[in-house]
Amino acid sequence: MSDRKTIDPRIKLTLLPIVGFTSFFISDTILLFVLIVFAFFLYVYSGMWKRSLRFILFFVLLYCIELGLGKFPEASIVFAIYMFIYFASRMTLIAMFGGYITKTTSVSEMLEALNRMKVPRSIGIPFSVLLRFVPTIKIELKALKENMKIRGIVTSRFFPLLHPIKYIEYTLVPLLMRMIKISDELSASALIRGLDSDAKRVTSTELRFRWADLMIGLLGALMIALVIVIQKIY
Repeated sequence: MSDRKTIDPRIKLTLLPIVGFTSFFISDTILLFVLIVFAFFLYVYSGMWKRSLRFILFFVLLYCIELGLGKFPEASIVFAIYMFIYFASRMTLIAMFGGYITKTTSVSEMLEALNRMKVPRSIGIPFSVLLRFVPTIKIELKALKENMKIRGIVTSRFFPLLHPIKYIEYTLVPLLMRMIKISDELSASALIRGLDSDAKRVTSTELRFRWADLMIGLLGALMIALVIVIQKIY
């Protein structure tokens, strides 16, 4: 993670909530493509453009479904599906930015950035634990899928589509049990590291703004402002 080119964590932590708020403020989904392009630029800057393509393709799929639903009469079921797609497209954008943060920021960098931003520890500590929790759950989910294949539970690639209820049951129950255990382990690890201590922390992580960080931060602010202005005009 340290060998990957990235921007200052303080820029990431500032942009993420602003992008999340803006995405739900914008009513026209097509305008969110501006922020999607900016997120794609961040992935390319960090050498992860292939990962960003999955988010972009999923976002385009949601937008196409949204356009298709707009051609049907306003029935209650159509409106319910439309609202689901509306929220899913915004959450995809937030997940794209969140995924970039988790892949390019270590826990020590995140803690140091939160300390320098004077964020209360009641917020900083759970956020740092969450930063490690999400990748761990992803690994556990992958291992769970492999176990189901070995035990002969999942016999084909289309099993989730053919038997969605069974697949959710076989996946969700053991995953919830693992999540409880993992959360306890991460909490114990945080206590051992002294994250709840009131003493001043000493860290070897060095954070400093560079010209690239400043330019990317300004570019992000410009993109967000552009989307808001276009929304106001139209």
